[in-house]
Amino acid sequence: MHRMNLKKIAYYRHLISLAIIIAMSIVPISLHGQQSNTTIDSTLRESNFSEFSYQYQDEAGILNSQAVEPIDLSDAALQSESMPTVGDTPAMNDTMPCERFSFKQLIAPGVLLGLGLLGTINEKNGVNKAVKDCMDDWRGTHSCKIDNYLRFLPSAAYLGLGFIPGVKAKHNTRERLLVAATSHASMLALGYGFKLVFKERRPDMSDRKSFPSGHVSLAFTGAELMRIEYGNGYGLGGYAAATAVAFLRLYNNKHWLHDVVMGAGIGILSARIGYWLLPFERKLLKINNKKASATVAAMPSYNPEYKSVGVSFVAQF
Repeated sequence: MHRMNLKKIAYYRHLISLAIIIAMSIVPISLHGQQSNTTIDSTLRESNFSEFSYQYQDEAGILNSQAVEPIDLSDAALQSESMPTVGDTPAMNDTMPCERFSFKQLIAPGVLLGLGLLGTINEKNGVNKAVKDCMDDWRGTHSCKIDNYLRFLPSAAYLGLGFIPGVKAKHNTRERLLVAATSHASMLALGYGFKLVFKERRPDMSDRKSFPSGHVSLAFTGAELMRIEYGNGYGLGGYAAATAVAFLRLYNNKHWLHDVVMGAGIGILSARIGYWLLPFERKLLKINNKKASATVAAMPSYNPEYKSVGVSFVAQF
């Protein structure tokens, strides 16, 4: 009996010893895991993901390491890396609204062009003849040739206003020159193209270059350029000069009414063509849209033999 008790005591003693050994082996593993996790977490926070790599074995079994670029998961970084939208593309940001084609921009010149073409059906009757008779009564034996010079004023103002302090232009000097050149080239092409096709005789019977009015086309091209570049305030002054040119062409018996209406439509359309083509010219000539400095000198001149005046411009960019 006593011998059996001793065996039980020895059995329980061995069982307790085994439990203690297992417990002692588990606790260090747990403590070591917590310490390792804490160390890794603190290291990653201090380095801000600046040094992180993983290891792999290649086909030959050689152990290699590959660095991984850091990823910033902060709120500020996530907000700054938002997905761009279609309207945020560089091409759209570099293009102003006046440089983008819109069918609405064709309404005003389209109406004028339509009325001008409609007048060619019977230019010597109806409204055309009534306006001519009225101008003949007003003019009598007098005439006013100022329209030969006034037609250049809006275009000159378009190029020159940007150099006046306090006048804000939408484009730099290079771009304004490009727009002016393209607009006036379009105006000349359209105007002389119609003159060659229609060969309409002038009211004073001087030649067959009446339709459309080149003077009015030039004046309205400059007026629309002024309006687009400097705003409606300056544009109003340009349109006042252009309207005066149109009136004087009728007053001096040089054009029928539909000639000046057609000329106005060509001028407005040509100015808008100049701005529509500017983005393509900017890319072709590699011109940025930053403000460019320039020096311009103007020298007036007078020719007593022909009794004419002029202005010479010299520009340095």
